[in-house]
This record gives sequence, C-alpha cells and structure tokens, in this order.
Amino acid sequence: MNRSLDFPPSCFPPRVLAGVAVAMFIAALLSAAPLHAQAPKKVPFPFSPIGLNCLPWFVAKDARIFDKYGIDFDPIFIGASSALFQSMLSGAAEFAGSGGPSVISNILQGGDIIHITAMVPRFTQSIMSKPEIKKPEDMAGRKFGVSRLGTVTHFALQTLLDGYGVKNVTILQMGGQPEAYAGLSRGSVDGAVFSPPYNFQLKKQGFNELASPNDLAKLTPFITNGIVARRSVVEKDKDTVFKIIKGTAEAIKLIQTDKDLTKRVMAKWMPMKDPELAEQLYRVATENYSKEGIVPEAALRGMVKQMVQSNLIDAKVAASTPVTAYYDNRYVEEVKRSGFFDQLWR
Repeated sequence: MNRSLDFPPSCFPPRVLAGVAVAMFIAALLSAAPLHAQAPKKVPFPFSPIGLNCLPWFVAKDARIFDKYGIDFDPIFIGASSALFQSMLSGAAEFAGSGGPSVISNILQGGDIIHITAMVPRFTQSIMSKPEIKKPEDMAGRKFGVSRLGTVTHFALQTLLDGYGVKNVTILQMGGQPEAYAGLSRGSVDGAVFSPPYNFQLKKQGFNELASPNDLAKLTPFITNGIVARRSVVEKDKDTVFKIIKGTAEAIKLIQTDKDLTKRVMAKWMPMKDPELAEQLYRVATENYSKEGIVPEAALRGMVKQMVQSNLIDAKVAASTPVTAYYDNRYVEEVKRSGFFDQLWR
C-alpha cells in the first residue's frame, strides 16, 4: 500500500528529493521481481518427540528437500503436545508434527487443529518395565510414567490397562522420553511408555517389553503422528499445504532408498553409539511410514471410543462431534490426483 509522507516537499533540499526518487524507483523494481528471486517462505514446524516418529522431518531438513519448493523449513522441538498446540493456536506456527489423542482433545475443547495427513497410522510405542514385571496384570499397584496426560504415551498406556482390565496403577507425568528413560533407569517408576530408539536401548539393558507396538495395535486402531494444521488457516494457503505434504513424502522415500544418509541423520538427531541399535532403528523406520498419508477414519473412530471409555474426554461432547471434525483428507487426495505419489513411488 502506498503511503504519502506528511511533510511538504519544501522541507527537503532537491538533492534529497532526487535520492528519494531513486530509492522509490529501485523499490518498485524489486517489488516487481519474479517469484523465484524472493526469499523462501519461513515455515516453523513444531514437533514431538525426538525419535522415530519425526524422522522424516529430520531427513527433510538435513537433505534440504524443501528448498526446491521455496520453503525455509524449520523443525522446532516442543516436548509436550499441549505446549505444541498452544504455539499453533497463538499463531506462532501453522503446521506441526503431531497427532493422535491430542487432535481429538483439541477439537472437543473448541480448537481447530486437525490431521491433514497420518504419517504413522499405527502405534510405534512400547510399554517397558522393570524385569520383575513380566505381564500386564503385574502392573497393579505400580507406578508408570507417560510424557503428559492426554498424549500418545498416555493413550498407549491406558489402552494396555483397559485391554487387560488392570486397575490401581499410578500414572505419573514425566515430561518426555529422556526423563522417562532416566526415571525407569533410576527406579523412580516401575515402567513407562517409549518410542524407538529408547525402547530398543532398554530392552538391551534387560528391561521387559510388556507390550510391543503390535500388541497395542491388536487392542485398538491408532494414529501416532502426522502433519497437523489449523483448519482456519490452511484453507487460505493450500499451496503451502501441498508443498509440506510433498516434501514429507519425499523424505519418506529417501529413508527407504538412502540408508547411509538416513543413518547419518539419525546419528545427528537421535545420537546412538551402538551400531546394532542404529541398524534396528533404521529397519523399523522403513516399515512404519505411510507412503501417501491418507487419514484413516476408522482409526479416529476407534480412538474416540477408547478415550471415552478411559474418561479422557467428555462422552456427550464426543457423541455430538462428527468424526470429520478431526481431519481433512482433501489436501492429500488432491496431491494424489495430481499423480505425485505415483511418480514418487514408481
């Protein structure tokens, strides 16, 4: 928008006026510069946790995949889903790497953060415990850690407890995977919920895996992670939505095809000195990501049902909320119709 100066021309000597005219001419030329000459669009991307579930975004950042899309992609670790979602609702970010129960809770509390992809449409968490706790029934009377109440880790633990009818378990908020790892190692909790690589490390140290991701998947469908966004914002900027979806998909393809690069990225973001654990983590990474990211409605229905049964959400509010309030597959479907995924994975 052009703005007139509130000074009469006589206030400025001719030489200054000439300089102003030249500056305005240069500014006009710059504003007319082609799109490719403009600075990349900064896209803050909060994510949680630092682990396998977010590996594609680490790969995308280090391989500079988003550069060709004119995106300055900036992954930012935020430990708790509540803090991550608050950063989005405050306007600090439009996209994030998150998902699962937090999306459902957000919508039922009046927010508008939805799934636009389901990048990890299954559990990747394990319930780990002290060696003497050998089966789920042994959890009664014990203390188990989760990152925060209402998060993926809490949902995973509650799924196991409800599935086996286990009562009288004290659930403690640990803050994150490193804190839970330290708590279990020191004995301040009897068990906790972990994603790779922490569960691999604990198993190697002799801790017991009470429930694997496959065990949890048999109890209920789930979405661990994906791209989430504010519904009110992304509809106004579909171009950026498509670019984020495509860049993430390219990173998943790169994980499948470039083992050396992926291991270097894992070593940077998830430091592991044990080559055996690194190999195990890479193998799991090639098995868990969705190639397209379509959000499975059945998984969301199952999650809502489980959250109601576990008293994690209000049953009446959940019953009056359509499942379509939690996701929007239109963006992924449009990318699919363009032939992008067919070309990427051929």
